[in-house]
Amino acid sequence: MSSILTTEGVPLYVKIREGIRSDILQGRLQPGQKIPSEEELAEQYRVSRMTVRQGILDLIKEGLLHRKRGVGTFVSYPHFDRDHTRLTNFFESAREQGIEASSVVLKIEILAAPEKVAKHLRLEPGGSVICIRTLRYVNHTPVTVHDSYLPHRLFAGIIHEELENVHLWDVMEKYGFQVKRALQKLEAKPAAGEIAKLLGVKPGYPILYKERTVFSTDGTPVEFTYCYNRGDMYSLTVAMER
Repeated sequence: MSSILTTEGVPLYVKIREGIRSDILQGRLQPGQKIPSEEELAEQYRVSRMTVRQGILDLIKEGLLHRKRGVGTFVSYPHFDRDHTRLTNFFESAREQGIEASSVVLKIEILAAPEKVAKHLRLEPGGSVICIRTLRYVNHTPVTVHDSYLPHRLFAGIIHEELENVHLWDVMEKYGFQVKRALQKLEAKPAAGEIAKLLGVKPGYPILYKERTVFSTDGTPVEFTYCYNRGDMYSLTVAMER
């Protein structure tokens, strides 16, 4: 841990807070890493636990740290905020926030559409769809598992496209479909099974789950997705008026 500031007149808790902040920003403390306990920090800085606690609480309020009850205090992962006041894709949002984003295609297959998928894409039951599973990363940390279903009759050639680190909406334009609007449902769920493994979290970890139907400019449903987002790294911004 960094030594505290020597500036005269600055409260001790502020010096400790800024010392920890410096360790986080300079990479000496990494996201997900547990910081020393209040007792250890109090001994290191030769201050009271209450002084240490006040500095830590400031960083928790800012979102730089978070507590796990009975375990300790940890460095938070950087939050990836999706602005849902407008329709942007994953890579556009990342660029706007100065965040490094990437994606890996885990599987791509042609199959008969499950009932819910067929309904949202306005297909006959069992109609042919292309299923693409991608794992998306923010600053090299997995943040989203994305299962996308596309009508095969509209995008048959997409299985031959290079799809890693590319957003499907950009590829769709090559096939004459430009994304215009989307409808989606959000809910909190616990991570389970393969999703937990892919996101690098324990089963039961909170995730933000989304179902979304995307429409092109002429109203054609071109994509239905299931999205599983890490709850500690993913947030939404929505504008509301009355």
